[in-house]
Amino acid sequence: MRKILLAAPLAAIALAGCAVGPSLAEQMSGYVGRPESVLVAQLGVPDRRIHVGGMTYFAYVHKSVDYQSGSYGFGGFGGFYGPFYGPFYGAGFPAQVTTDECTTTFALKDRIVQSFTLRGNDC
Repeated sequence: MRKILLAAPLAAIALAGCAVGPSLAEQMSGYVGRPESVLVAQLGVPDRRIHVGGMTYFAYVHKSVDYQSGSYGFGGFGGFYGPFYGPFYGAGFPAQVTTDECTTTFALKDRIVQSFTLRGNDC
């Protein structure tokens, strides 16, 4: 019993280390109902801005590109080891480029944030 009482606080501390902060949607929802000036002061000047039918839309684009270099094997296409091992033996792996993007668009009416949307593979 004593071991359980000693282990409980340690387990709570260990689990607290796994806690994750608020999601992007939760963070952005804090701007709904707030003035345009707060949005610009905290997120900066929007990447895109458009006015449509009494509404203004601010778009913030976050984009990152990751490049993984390829690897080269021995011989590719039958080279060093000869055609006995087949055309792809040791050919390695091609380079890979991954693009992650998230666009956050806020809808404003009378300079007050009404709603937002998140689009992309990294939101």
